[in-house]
Amino acid sequence: MQINPLAASLIVIMLFVFPARAQDAADQNEEATKDTLVVFSTGENGTSNADYDYDALVKELYGSEEEVAVAPTKDTDKLEKNKKRTRVKGPAPGIFKNSRLNGASLSFNAASPYAVSGQLESWYSYIDAGMAIKLPYEVYVESIPLYFLFEVSTFSFENTYPQGGTFTGLSYILQASAIGDQSSAALGFGFWDSEMGSMLELGYRFRPTNNTFIRVGTRGVLITDIELIGSAWWAELRFSMGFEL
Repeated sequence: MQINPLAASLIVIMLFVFPARAQDAADQNEEATKDTLVVFSTGENGTSNADYDYDALVKELYGSEEEVAVAPTKDTDKLEKNKKRTRVKGPAPGIFKNSRLNGASLSFNAASPYAVSGQLESWYSYIDAGMAIKLPYEVYVESIPLYFLFEVSTFSFENTYPQGGTFTGLSYILQASAIGDQSSAALGFGFWDSEMGSMLELGYRFRPTNNTFIRVGTRGVLITDIELIGSAWWAELRFSMGFEL
């Protein structure tokens, strides 16, 4: 059997070339495997370090730890809403701390109008006097304490027109008041003689001692119906002295 010289040459070339290429591919795969093992199985000094493998993988996938945003674990808005409100500081303890009167106060006041509505511009006014007692009860609205007062005081207006006329008598007023350590505000309803009316008062107090106070303020009074006049209002300056019971 005769062998073709060309075919024999091709067989010899294939025997030398393809095994060499297979060997090169095997060597490359082995080198890549070694590199991977070096990255994920050795530390900086060539020693085994499992923590380094994990850190290197995390850094490769997600970047450094400083770049990773940490989501807040608490809802700050809910925490702010759940905070207890600080209660407003009210009047000081009274003289009779262990009695039923503790929390009550007694005050004496003087007042004089300084501004009136048009219906009262021709009327004289005088200095009026009165007395008020703060009841020993309080009701909290949110963090603001409300107190209740009952006041009896005089009022007096005299018409200067030739036909004369007076609007005088006693007023009986029930008030709800928000009283702080120094300031106060009160809203009240009652009767001025036989006429129904309302009032709003703002005041500022000083404390000579823990259980006594001096208060200055202004009050606006609105009367719904005055004989021969109709509705009218006036504003007055007030001065009070009192003590906590």
